[in-house]
Amino acid sequence: MYRGITLIPVLSKLFESVLLGLYSEHLLRDPLQFGFKKGSGCNNALFAFVESVKYFTKSDSKIHCAFLDASKAFDKVLINGLLNKLIDRKIPFHFISLLYNWYSNLSCAVVWHTAIGCPFPVTCGVSILLGSPQV
Repeated sequence: MYRGITLIPVLSKLFESVLLGLYSEHLLRDPLQFGFKKGSGCNNALFAFVESVKYFTKSDSKIHCAFLDASKAFDKVLINGLLNKLIDRKIPFHFISLLYNWYSNLSCAVVWHTAIGCPFPVTCGVSILLGSPQV
């Protein structure tokens, strides 16, 4: 069983970098989010968790934890749902329109050595747009 990845050409990465620079103030995240955030990651989440457990165990409180395994979550992202979230956040229409056109025309092809297969449309999942999902 194989899992597809996309490799974006250099010009696309440059274009995405420009978009991120233009619209970064509209792509704010929840302060409790640790992933896909500059200067933050698993170590920050683990530190916050450990410190919270220490705090509540010192005061003899019960601690209940729930963990969510979101493996392969990017494979399941519905592009229209992602765009609706952007609309709900009042992101500028021209940016949403640009993303819609980008994703609605996204296609992939299988490359094996020197052979390239027939292109097929991508209807769910995310590519490495803007470095990673920002919303």
